Amino acid sequence: MKLLAIGLLCMTIITGSYSVFLRSQYIALKDENQKILKELHELTSTVDIMIDYGNGTKTWFNDTRIIPGESLLNVTKDITDLEYTMSEFGAFVSSINGIEGAKDNFWIWNYYEDGWKMGLTGADQKYLHEGDIVSWKYTDSF
Repeated sequence: MKLLAIGLLCMTIITGSYSVFLRSQYIALKDENQKILKELHELTSTVDIMIDYGNGTKTWFNDTRIIPGESLLNVTKDITDLEYTMSEFGAFVSSINGIEGAKDNFWIWNYYEDGWKMGLTGADQKYLHEGDIVSWKYTDSF
């Protein structure tokens, strides 16, 4: 009986010590995670991107974290299934999430600055910065 009590006491001490160790590891990892998140926020920006499929369906990607100055084309590739071709005029987007341009429909991008305005460059030449709001629209007109 005495041996069993000593065994249980040793097990309790070992288990308690291990719990304290695990708790200290958790706190250290939590602190490190907070530092990394702070650095991430200092080194990146957020933008809002909307995909308008032209049929009433709109999908927003709010607070999308980007590297400042990253192109709209690259960010769109990161958040959608994107198909495009390159020419001397820049990138021409042919499909977003499986919705392909057709004879009378195509993808254009817009930016929001006191109202929606059509982008005048290829998406590879539009560089995004903190707070930008942009959209892709599947349409048959400008």
